[in-house]
Amino acid sequence: MEPKSESDHKNIIEEVNTFIFDMPVEYSLGHCVASDMRMSAGIAIYFKSIFERVGELMDQRPDVGNVAFLQQNDRFIYYLISKKLSNGKPTYKSLTAAITKLRDFIVIHGVKKLAIPRIGCGLDKLDWCIVKNIIKCLFQGVGCEIKVCHFTQNMSNEKDLLQINHPTVLRMSSQNIKDIKKREFEKLNIILYSLNTSLPVYWDKHFQSVNEKYYFKLQYYKDNKIKLEAGQCLHYETIEAHIYVIIINENKINHFSYQNLEKGLIKIKSMIKDIQWHPTFVVHKVNNPIFEKLINQKIISLICSVFLNLTPCVIIEISNVNN
Repeated sequence: MEPKSESDHKNIIEEVNTFIFDMPVEYSLGHCVASDMRMSAGIAIYFKSIFERVGELMDQRPDVGNVAFLQQNDRFIYYLISKKLSNGKPTYKSLTAAITKLRDFIVIHGVKKLAIPRIGCGLDKLDWCIVKNIIKCLFQGVGCEIKVCHFTQNMSNEKDLLQINHPTVLRMSSQNIKDIKKREFEKLNIILYSLNTSLPVYWDKHFQSVNEKYYFKLQYYKDNKIKLEAGQCLHYETIEAHIYVIIINENKINHFSYQNLEKGLIKIKSMIKDIQWHPTFVVHKVNNPIFEKLINQKIISLICSVFLNLTPCVIIEISNVNN
């Protein structure tokens, strides 16, 4: 039975006082996010924790004003890209573009029922009356019933209710892996990215920097004699560190695969979740010009998402390697 509500006079939008995730499964869902897919506050936290698959969303590479989506059987989960970075704010222009793209997907996917929060009007501070009129105008004649779910009765408390602790991110410029300090009895967790599965064996300056201190190259080259698969995670343990090599791509010319990164990160989490307390991870900033500009923000967002239940943990991003 659907919740009692006060219907909009044009019957396109109906506002209901219910939690969006309590809506029947025949309703597809939608909400606003940033291009970096951080989803660290507001209703986005629930979308991230319930539906996961953040790497799949990132691999769609939607720009501001576009929409990424996940499909669960006949249900679609839409992510409207209303701004570039999570600490920014959307404009009515960017949100209108995203709503327009949402409408197009609704038609293509044959969606007849959609539930959304007051998109762009919670933490993003846009005016709901204006946004509501934009939705009504764009969805005229589409044939989709839209329920707008009021997440809380006291919207001023939304931020406090939904803010959760994420891993701490430290960005260090011009640091060498040799200079990273660790706590006594702690092992650093160093994550490297391999960009191909074929010969010659992938090796770059970040691998070399780590090898100069932790000496894993010999075993890594042995492991590369067998067939590796994208999404695989190789593990090397020394006295002071764990080195993880995630196989991102089958070859260097492919886009950086966030789905394969996510697979590798999930494997790392399964290896350390019961044996390390407050773990520290070290990653290197990617400077490959063939990849998108937001790649490093997305990598950090994805690591934070996968390692959320390892919090408190620390992620150290090294910007440069001194050779």
